[in-house]
Amino acid sequence: MRIITVGQRNSGVSFHRLFNPIIYLPKDYAMMTDVLTEEELEKGYDILFINRYISGMEVDEVVRLREKYGFKLVVDVDDYWNLDPWHILYGRYPYQKVIDHIKVADIAICSNNDLAVEIDKLNPNWIVIPNALPYGEDQFTDVKTESDKVRFVYAGSITHEKDIAILKNPMKRVATDVITKNNSRFILCGYSQDKKLEQVWGRMINDYLCAFKVDGYIREALPVDQYMNFYNEADACLIPLVDSKFNSMKSNLKVLEAATKNAAVIASNVKPYSQCPYIIPIGNQGGWFENIKKVVKDAIYRQEMGLANGEWCRENFDLVKVNKLRTQVFNALK
Repeated sequence: MRIITVGQRNSGVSFHRLFNPIIYLPKDYAMMTDVLTEEELEKGYDILFINRYISGMEVDEVVRLREKYGFKLVVDVDDYWNLDPWHILYGRYPYQKVIDHIKVADIAICSNNDLAVEIDKLNPNWIVIPNALPYGEDQFTDVKTESDKVRFVYAGSITHEKDIAILKNPMKRVATDVITKNNSRFILCGYSQDKKLEQVWGRMINDYLCAFKVDGYIREALPVDQYMNFYNEADACLIPLVDSKFNSMKSNLKVLEAATKNAAVIASNVKPYSQCPYIIPIGNQGGWFENIKKVVKDAIYRQEMGLANGEWCRENFDLVKVNKLRTQVFNALK
């Protein structure tokens, strides 16, 4: 089986949904690139594997190339294409391109059942293959630094501004509670020095770190093959998420990442996280502070919840195991 995979090299989505799965997939040969050319296609490939659409190429051209070179088109879709009105890309996101590519795909792969329902309206040929990590390999090892404080990590981009805003008032309570404030540290990861994003990051920092009234700091974004180093400091992870149709079709990747370090997870009790049995679910504003304080004070509870989530994720979302299904799908297309 010869596979050509086209995605963006520095994209987390391409890394998790295209490149890393292919690295761990049994195959005869794989080319991973950010540009699709006829010169490369002339070498002969069984499968063209893409996420959503190919940047800079219209769907008609992809169809023409498929007819000429005889490959099967596999379109991976990891997010809903109709963004929330407050999403930073709303109004600029090329949702029609995503729809067009799903329609012509030989098969569409998606990360969860809710997303599959929407894809089925466009193309009946789909399968759910969840996000997964190669636990114990590369950057996904259980390596942690030590600290005298309980550290809460959040790793994400500016697309999560509204999610982080959920923590604004709970963090004010952390800042005024002597026990919690003196024994915790909060780390916001993924920061960009891009001047155009300065105001958004300013709001996120103020909300997560209570304008630095809590012990905490920010860490700049890392390349996709190094970003798990953020979690080396994670005793627990906070994962707030606004309840919306778009968000409900996300994957549970942040929970899977926390599991690499067996870190406890405190998360909004909404999809997709409500389907994870070993998170600490939060259904109201007061629950954030109460459970942050509990995790800080109770080391046994914190460790037990982290270990339980780590075991569940390794059992159900190990990339080598999940890739067996991806291998079956690709082989069936040949």
